[in-house]
Amino acid sequence: MKFKKLALAAAVAALPATGFSMEAMEDSALSGVTGQDGISIGLSLNATLDVGIEDTDGLGAPSTNSGLIIMDNVGLAGNISIEVDAASTASGGGVLEVGVSIPTLTIQTGDLYVGQGTDGSDVGAGLTNLGTEVAAVSAGDPLLDSVSLTLNDVDLTIQLGSEASNFLSLATTSVLDIDIGTLNDGTDNLTLRDQSASGGGALVADQVAIRNVDVNGITGSITTSGLEIATNSALSGIDVAMMGLALGADDGTAPAIGNVYITGLDLSGQTITISGH
Repeated sequence: MKFKKLALAAAVAALPATGFSMEAMEDSALSGVTGQDGISIGLSLNATLDVGIEDTDGLGAPSTNSGLIIMDNVGLAGNISIEVDAASTASGGGVLEVGVSIPTLTIQTGDLYVGQGTDGSDVGAGLTNLGTEVAAVSAGDPLLDSVSLTLNDVDLTIQLGSEASNFLSLATTSVLDIDIGTLNDGTDNLTLRDQSASGGGALVADQVAIRNVDVNGITGSITTSGLEIATNSALSGIDVAMMGLALGADDGTAPAIGNVYITGLDLSGQTITISGH
């Protein structure tokens, strides 16, 4: 499938109008303050955007009509610091390093829908179609309701160039606790709907809590096979709690199965490959 990230340009263009602020220091100013050259950028995010991922060949023969994965009203709120540096050990090569520090970032995932795509031959038509489809699908229920995610104390390093050790690497000084949805808040549940002809119900969880998420040491490289993410020694000993799990109506009236707990989930030593097909 030929996935096209149609909303990227619109998302970047929308940031200034949605509370995005940037502060940059030139090399001369930065060296005078810190004693080293480089570029420092501070971002204060309070942004909303729509994202569309277009599959121009559909499910394959005989169903080749294009589709559009839509995330409506994605939200980003928090502070991000970016440090840009370059180094080289020999003439003709080097490494460009971008360090991203996230003290705290709250993400609203946006409501998830599926709509109609285009043939992918025209940028303007694709961008216009995203707006049209967002208006059309948002009149109904989403496949997956938007939920909030909060990240704290995450450092990401991106390296480019012949002397780069990896394309990206993750580092953190503490394990992450990730909450999907808010416990005892009916307006912020994880809700996955079955919209098939024989369905009509939903899987509802009051909250999915993921604990002991150690991402320190995860690396990634873009190879000829795609983006390969190596978990290395990270992601071991993860605990998961699905609170208030229910199957049935999506209006809160379905009897709850109860709470589901998983402990000791070990995802270390894995390689995850992401690519098109």
